Amino acid sequence: MRLIRVIASLCFASLTAAAAFAQAPGWDLTPVGEGVYAAIGKNGAFGNCAVIVNRDDVLVVDSSMRPSWARELIQQIKNLTDKPVRYVVNTHWHPDHTQGNQAFVEAYGPQIEFIAQHRTDEDITGKELPYIQQAISTDLPAQIAKMEATLASGKSADGSALGADASTALEKQIADQKDYLSQLQQTKIPARTLTYEQSLYLQKPGGRVIEILNYGKGHTRGDSVVFLPAEKVVMTGDLFTSGIPFYRDSYPSHWLEVLESVDKLDWTVAIPGHGDPQQGKAQIEKLIAFMKDLLGQVKAAVAQGKNLEDTKKAVQLGGRMADFPVYKTPEAYQRTVNVAIERCWMEATGKITD
Repeated sequence: MRLIRVIASLCFASLTAAAAFAQAPGWDLTPVGEGVYAAIGKNGAFGNCAVIVNRDDVLVVDSSMRPSWARELIQQIKNLTDKPVRYVVNTHWHPDHTQGNQAFVEAYGPQIEFIAQHRTDEDITGKELPYIQQAISTDLPAQIAKMEATLASGKSADGSALGADASTALEKQIADQKDYLSQLQQTKIPARTLTYEQSLYLQKPGGRVIEILNYGKGHTRGDSVVFLPAEKVVMTGDLFTSGIPFYRDSYPSHWLEVLESVDKLDWTVAIPGHGDPQQGKAQIEKLIAFMKDLLGQVKAAVAQGKNLEDTKKAVQLGGRMADFPVYKTPEAYQRTVNVAIERCWMEATGKITD
């Protein structure tokens, strides 16, 4: 359940600013090519999607974390075009990329093709659906109860008094998490109708070619990359984000190889799983350099017989804070790095068997 807890905590953190509650969550649809839009979550919506408007239909990459957020995206797609969504690609199985799937069936009917690499298909069934049930029965109710207890006590975790602004923000966070729990209780993830092993090519009327590619294990064991060769746009899911991606379910050595393969594709714009669209390859190459550095240091520490805690102390990242400005404090950066170190250490010590 660590995945659900981490995602919930990220959403929780994103909602602390009052502005996040002032407007309904929604999407900025930013054009990045002819008929191609990066859908960037705003006002609390978490994670990115992408919209590809073809001659006769629409393909959407990822569906967000909540059905309500997906419905907001669908409304913006309808404002953009009267063409129906006929394809939804799930780049991987994590909840913030799949839980909005059902909203597309509700809006466009059961003929939608849900596309995923076959291991992602397996993991939605074998991992995500059980995690959702545990979140409903245990995790979210416990988080809500903890926040309600804090609000009732009038004291923060360190014992200091909650100010009026903090109390108001906490009330809104409680309401938001209750809304999320209510949505999860009704969430269904439709079965994938089209799966593939290494590549799937869609040749659309009008000439657009959509390549859906898997380069092996990376952020998860079944990541899809969506590539538009004519438009030179790539959609990466969480293989690539504006910061250090989430390592918990990753295969670090293979992930590095996957990113190097993505870097070799002929693209000029990337829509990452989180963060703004990236013009050019500077950021992905910084991430590759970070991963090489981190993996090399962890392997060296393991070769010296260091345990996990000593490995965390041994890794030196120097000035790489400047490469990932999304992390506002050194503490937040280090927490993220520690998760990455742990997964690299597990791989290097043979503890990742899948």
